[in-house]
Amino acid sequence: MMAAAPAQSSAASDASPLAAQRAHEAELVRGSLAGDPQAARELVRLFHAPIFTYVRRMTGQAQDAEDITQETFVKAFRSLDRVDTDRPLINWLFTIARRTALNHLRARKQWVELPPETASVGPGPRHEVEQREKVTGLWDHARRVLSVPEFEALWLRFGQEMSTEAAANVSGRSTASIKTLIFRARQRLLSGKEMYL
Repeated sequence: MMAAAPAQSSAASDASPLAAQRAHEAELVRGSLAGDPQAARELVRLFHAPIFTYVRRMTGQAQDAEDITQETFVKAFRSLDRVDTDRPLINWLFTIARRTALNHLRARKQWVELPPETASVGPGPRHEVEQREKVTGLWDHARRVLSVPEFEALWLRFGQEMSTEAAANVSGRSTASIKTLIFRARQRLLSGKEMYL
């Protein structure tokens, strides 16, 4: 009976940061709706980088990604009164970003291949740079050989480290569909006899 107490307190402590994050996001949403510019800026600051990275992977263009990210936040702030603050705000933003990026890509009538990214030239261990190049190469390869839905499912699940359920919500697909897309993507990547994911 005494052994159960530490497990409960451990579970409670694990849940606390998540609950605190949700409460902070909800507070920022309320502040933004009330017209507090500082709350709105903080929302953008918190979520700009992951949204930009996601859109950049979809478009392959930094300038397009910046424009789409900005448009994503404009759309989000227009609909902020409808957001469910009991759910992760990032998933809602990813959904808006995805739709905005897909509309942009449809307008261009093509899916752009990602250009090669250069490794960081800043100071750092050589191993870190090599790892970054390997990961970038992996995603570039995946982008070239996978279909749009396969790449998107793989990127949401592993690039953004989302759960299968969250990836399904963002992409508007079922969890079974996401699992199938990820399975097919892995099979296609492995068919080249290279162990990618």
